[in-house]
Amino acid sequence: MVDVGPGAGALVIYTRDALAGQEIEISAMDSDSPRTHTDVLRRITAAGHVYAAVFGSLEEGEYRLWHDSLPGPQNVRVAGNQVTELDWR
Repeated sequence: MVDVGPGAGALVIYTRDALAGQEIEISAMDSDSPRTHTDVLRRITAAGHVYAAVFGSLEEGEYRLWHDSLPGPQNVRVAGNQVTELDWR
């Protein structure tokens, strides 16, 4: 479930199944800490299933994503009133 609205958005990161159970961390662009994390989980869809990490409600703004599979943090912008999607597959 996501909670979006004025000033708040959500972020969904689709991943390979190899990342199942691993954590992806997020921090505000202007500060590497504190970080919040969420797990990559198998999620059921109408077309079958996907592996994804979901940050259900984030303040609109610029963020950094952290995971051991990345060479460094990845930047992402989360817009209010919508779900931002990234594909790491």
